[in-house]
Amino acid sequence: MTNNLTHIDFTKKSHTMQLKMKFDVATYIPMDSKVRLVCNIIEEMNLDFLLRTYSVKGRKPVVDPVTMLKVLLFCYSEGICSCRKIEDFCTYDTRAHFLLDGCKPPDHTTINRFRKIIEDFSSDLLTQFVELLLEDGHVNLKNIYIDGTKIESVAGRYTFVWRKSVEKYQKKLKEQLIKELCLPENSTLDQVTQKVEQAFNLIRNICSSQNIVFVHGIGKRKTQQQRDYEHLEDTLTKLKRYEAHLRIMGERNSYSKTDHDATFMRMKEDHMLNGQLKPAYNIQFASSGAFIVGVMGSQKGNDLHTLKPFLEKMMTPYGEYLMNIVADAGYESTENYTYLNDKWLRSYIKPANYEIQRKKKYKEDIGKKESMTYLEDEDAYLCKNDKKLVRVKDRIRTYASGLKDTLKTYSCIECRGCPYNSQCIKSKKAEDGIKKTIQFSPEFEKYRNESYNNITTEEGIIQRMNRSIQAEGMFSKLKDGLKYDRFRHRGMKSVVSDITLMALGINLNKFHSKMKKNQFEVIEYKKVA
Repeated sequence: MTNNLTHIDFTKKSHTMQLKMKFDVATYIPMDSKVRLVCNIIEEMNLDFLLRTYSVKGRKPVVDPVTMLKVLLFCYSEGICSCRKIEDFCTYDTRAHFLLDGCKPPDHTTINRFRKIIEDFSSDLLTQFVELLLEDGHVNLKNIYIDGTKIESVAGRYTFVWRKSVEKYQKKLKEQLIKELCLPENSTLDQVTQKVEQAFNLIRNICSSQNIVFVHGIGKRKTQQQRDYEHLEDTLTKLKRYEAHLRIMGERNSYSKTDHDATFMRMKEDHMLNGQLKPAYNIQFASSGAFIVGVMGSQKGNDLHTLKPFLEKMMTPYGEYLMNIVADAGYESTENYTYLNDKWLRSYIKPANYEIQRKKKYKEDIGKKESMTYLEDEDAYLCKNDKKLVRVKDRIRTYASGLKDTLKTYSCIECRGCPYNSQCIKSKKAEDGIKKTIQFSPEFEKYRNESYNNITTEEGIIQRMNRSIQAEGMFSKLKDGLKYDRFRHRGMKSVVSDITLMALGINLNKFHSKMKKNQFEVIEYKKVA
């Protein structure tokens, strides 16, 4: 059967086309539609910073930046993040025509350029959204629920650079050069690099002055000068490459060659099912009243180091509102406890040993200091065999922030021949009668007990329940609801801006849902009786 469609001239106008009639797109958009809500929210915001950016550029944009922001926010709330899919949405969707209000649909290049421009303002957009929610009473920011998740970078999965490998090869090369150049053994890396540069410049000048022709390929014999030149050039290249790797890495242990800001982290989503590390970012969300009120990106795989900088970021716009900080055991540390105490914030951090300490095996462990009797007058602990663990030394631990924490060490020297030796000392050398030692931080123990008492009260139980529903629920909406499980951009700035737009989209969906249900109070889940 012949396909007649191939013979049709699509450029030729048909005389049988239907009569075109102008119609108002707004008549097809319900009054309680999310599209209208987007327009109302954006028009309530102060967007002078965005308008100034376009006025400085001097060119009239294809689409008004305010209109463009409405389109972008609505698309992100629908899980449409690709610039080409947004282009299709603007071309064919009636809702987009309502948002564009007669403007020509932008192409994917214009959309991507606009998204790049608002990277500097995405955080301010989220802040203004939250301020609107505050004014209307949908959030009060009294309780902040914090959680983090790792999202894979767009970088290649096998483009890793490891600190240990770089430092090992750098050390070997340095030792080799010290011998070759007859340098002192205590020479620093900078001194070795400087000597290699001097030697390379010298041999390069010799080759140039003697007009030595470099040869390559089979059957060609290289001169000694060419060999020296190539060896020193290769060595100098390696030294500079190792230095560049360490400079890009900073304090991290790895980075990706195709996304320098991405760090290799162990993730739950493992395509190989063998615990592989993948390039990713640690994304932190702060939620309150079922809305996302704060977003931060981190290059550290552990949540432990993210709480303080995240709260510092939030203290500027919301400091006067914050009261209770609720987080899981991944955020527990002396440094975080001290910071919350200094800022007069009540801690609802779940202790790392919360679950295990409720088990019978933990309670019956005679090796724990909790199972021993503390002798306050002697500052010692009395074990099950009535032997004393005396305080032998204190060690000062200094954190990166400069905070100093004291670790107390108690030891017993009468453990040999003790009938409880194998139960008390978990070391493999317990049968040899080695001494029992316990070490802990009194400051940390004090803060941990306070936090434990907070989370075990009636209010604390409700706070933990809300954290599970709200904080973890946000990532469920992000990954499962909007299918956002991998970044589409490179670099920390672009990544954080993109995830902030997703947070705005999630907030928009929640706000629209509340408006349709006529809910105006702060959402806080209560314990069912």
